[in-house]
Amino acid sequence: MKRVLGYVLGLVAALSLAGAAATTANADGGAANAGSGQAVTGSPRTDTDANEPQGGGATGTLVVPNTDSSSVASSSSESSASSSSSASSSSVAPTKPEKPSKKPGKVVANGKKMRGEKHYRKNSTVILFQKGRKGASVVLRNRKGQFVEKFSVKKSGRFSIKLSKKAALKLSKFGKNFTFTVSQKGFKTYTIKYLIFK
Repeated sequence: MKRVLGYVLGLVAALSLAGAAATTANADGGAANAGSGQAVTGSPRTDTDANEPQGGGATGTLVVPNTDSSSVASSSSESSASSSSSASSSSVAPTKPEKPSKKPGKVVANGKKMRGEKHYRKNSTVILFQKGRKGASVVLRNRKGQFVEKFSVKKSGRFSIKLSKKAALKLSKFGKNFTFTVSQKGFKTYTIKYLIFK
């Protein structure tokens, strides 16, 4: 009987010791969980916390300047544009010097200017000239300056041209005289009056 009672008492004591140990372990585990829970469920780190230095240094916040992406893009495009413009300006070939203006034509001496060979009769279809220069261009106008005919001189010296009846009437329309303007390459243009006789 004493042996059985001693066995029971030893069993109860063992159980009580095991329960106390379990209670202590649970308390330690709860404290550890509570400590770890504070670390997990605490306030989240902010940008300023991320910028704080690690370790025991100063706890001031680090300010990062605000760089707008559009301003960065515009500045980069401006720099690329300026570099391309400078490159293009450096690659442009120098301009060619301007050609000197053409020299004025020679003045035809009065003695060498083309003339009417004979007096022109009103409404005549044939006009006689002298001192012609081959290759010269001649424009006929009546007294009012109206255009009548244009022709080229085929040979130097004396020559004649034939007008249509309509052109002859227009040439003599305002009477007294008509003009012919002579132009030739290398010479200044000049105008001569040709008298009209009835």
